[in-house]
Amino acid sequence: MQKTELLYLHALLAKTHEYLAVRHDLPETFDGYGTREIGPYQVQRPKSEHETAVRLLAERLADEVADETPEPELREA
Repeated sequence: MQKTELLYLHALLAKTHEYLAVRHDLPETFDGYGTREIGPYQVQRPKSEHETAVRLLAERLADEVADETPEPELREA
């Protein structure tokens, strides 16, 4: 993945987190992500730091959404 694509993904995940924190009572900061002091608009930071931040943010968002989303019921045809 190119760095510009990674920055775009980081920005999308950050906005998704911001939206869910306001609308669905998610924590405003996630352990590990909020303390890393790297945001999606800090383009001067190394690509590896953005990769780590994206992975951490994606994992935390997935965990939070998975906890709230009920399992879909299977329907017999």
